[in-house]
Amino acid sequence: MRSAALAFALIALVSACQRGADTTEDVRPVRTLTVTPKATTALAEFAGEVRPRIETRAGFQIPGRVTQRLAEVGHNVKAGQALATIDAQDYRLAAEGAAAGLNAAKVDRDQQRADYQRFEELQRKGFISQAELDRRKAALDAAEARFLQAQASAQSSGNQAGYAVLRAPHDAVVIGVDAEVGQVVAAGQSVIRLARTGEMEVLIGIPEQQLALLKEASEVQVRLWSGGPPIVGRVRELAPVADPATRTFPARIALLDPPPNVALGMTATVTFATPIAQPIIAVPLQSLQAEGGVTHTWLFDPATQTVRRQRVQVVNAAGNEIVIGDGLKSGDIVVTAGVHQLKEGQKVRLLSEATQLAPAAPATVKPGPAKKG
Repeated sequence: MRSAALAFALIALVSACQRGADTTEDVRPVRTLTVTPKATTALAEFAGEVRPRIETRAGFQIPGRVTQRLAEVGHNVKAGQALATIDAQDYRLAAEGAAAGLNAAKVDRDQQRADYQRFEELQRKGFISQAELDRRKAALDAAEARFLQAQASAQSSGNQAGYAVLRAPHDAVVIGVDAEVGQVVAAGQSVIRLARTGEMEVLIGIPEQQLALLKEASEVQVRLWSGGPPIVGRVRELAPVADPATRTFPARIALLDPPPNVALGMTATVTFATPIAQPIIAVPLQSLQAEGGVTHTWLFDPATQTVRRQRVQVVNAAGNEIVIGDGLKSGDIVVTAGVHQLKEGQKVRLLSEATQLAPAAPATVKPGPAKKG
C-alpha cells in the first residue's frame, strides 16, 4: 500500500515538471545584420562574336578569268604577297602595243626637235620667214604632246598588265574565298577576304531600350566562352540605325590588350557596368521566406529581444543578395539565420553581434522588370 502511494506521488511529480517545462518559452538563437543602403551598378550582358577590326574584300582592278588561287582560308599573308592571278595575255599585248606607240612617238618628237633647230638657224640667217619658223614650232609642240600621250598610255597599259596579279594590301589572315580557278570575275568583285591581324573586336547587338545604359557605361568587360580572365573593352562604334533583320543596334567593342589565345570567330560575352545614383537595400537570400505568393523577412527588436514578420518587395538579384524595393529601411535589424523556426513575437537570443551589411565590392544589379513580393 505504501509502495503504491509512493509511485503515485512520483508520477504526479513528473507530470507537474512536464507541465512546467511546457510553459517555459522557447528562446531560439539567431544571427542578424543591420540594413545599410549601398551604392551599386547596373549590369547588362550581350553575346557577341570576335571579329577583325579591319576586314578587306580583295578583288582585281580589271576583269578576267581566274587562272590561279594562291591562298587558302587560314593562311597568314604578308603585304604584297600574291593571292591570285587572272589571264593577262590581252593586257600584255596591249602593253606591248602601247610601248611600240611610245617608241614611235619618241622618234617623231626627236625628228621634229632636230628639224626645228635647223629651221631656227635658217631663220636667223634670213633664208626663211618667221611664219615658217612658227609652223615648225607648232609641229614640234604637237610631236611633244603625242609623245606624252603615248608615254601615259604605255604606263597605263603596263599597270593593267600588273593588275592581273592580286596582292595582299597588308599583313592579314585569309578568312574567306569568294572565287575559284576558271571563274570570270568583274573588276572589283570580291575574290579573297582578308582580316588584319593587328586589332580585334567583338560585334554585338544592342536592344533599343538599353542604348542609354551602353552610352553611360563606365566599364566594359569581355569574357570569352572558352574561358580565361576578363578583357577590358571599349565601345569603338555604335551604329546610328538598327539592323533591319534583328532590330538591334550593332556595336563594336574594341579589345584592349587581348591575350594571345583570342581567335577570330570566338564567342564572347560583353558586360556593361553603369553606376546607379540611388543606393539600394539588399539582404542575403537566406533571410527571406516566401509563403502564399508573399515574401517576408524577420525584424529583430533590440528593446524586447523579439522578432516580427515584415513583408518586403523583391526587385532583383545582386550577386548572392536580393535587392529590396519596399519594406525595409536603413537601420532595420534583419534575421539572417534561423528564420524557418521563428514565430511572430518570439523571443530570440543573438549568436553574434549585429553586423553591418558592407560587401567587399559594390553590388551589381542586372536590369529587369520588378517583381512584386
